Amino acid sequence: MPPPNPPSRDAIRCAATELFVRDGYAATTVRAIASVAGCDPALVIRHFGSKEGLFLATVPASAELPGILAGPIETLGRELVRFVLEASESRVAGVYRAMLSASDRPEIKERLRASMHDVFAGPLADRIGGAHPELRARLAAAQFAGLISAYWLVADPVLRSADRPVIVELYGDAIQRLLDSDDPA
Repeated sequence: MPPPNPPSRDAIRCAATELFVRDGYAATTVRAIASVAGCDPALVIRHFGSKEGLFLATVPASAELPGILAGPIETLGRELVRFVLEASESRVAGVYRAMLSASDRPEIKERLRASMHDVFAGPLADRIGGAHPELRARLAAAQFAGLISAYWLVADPVLRSADRPVIVELYGDAIQRLLDSDDPA
């Protein structure tokens, strides 16, 4: 009987995504990924080069965020906050937690920076205009990331138990001020 076919790159990627999201970067080993994928750890390394390489190949940014950022600029602050609150138990929150847990790795830190620019600050800066659009877009991204960290990563109990519409209004309007603000004198 011929030996069974080894799992495909996609099967390994799928197993890795599941483990990275569930257990985080540090707790996920190449051996565990291989076990879930049904292959030898050497095959994982042969396909992806390293655990870091596999992580970068499997953990994407949110697919929903570009659509939100392309929406009406006048309500964008509140829509971003609504997204954070509604996605707190989603796969996207697990991906973000996994990326943060691995952010001490230079390759992953660079991926986070590039994603912040490519997905958030770059497209937003093109839309808001003014003398400092890149700075304002990055400050809005920092506020957005701060809420994500407090809500998804730290699970701040005061924020988690607060009335969601109130959070949307207060924090969304704070982000919106950056997007709408006149340039400083």
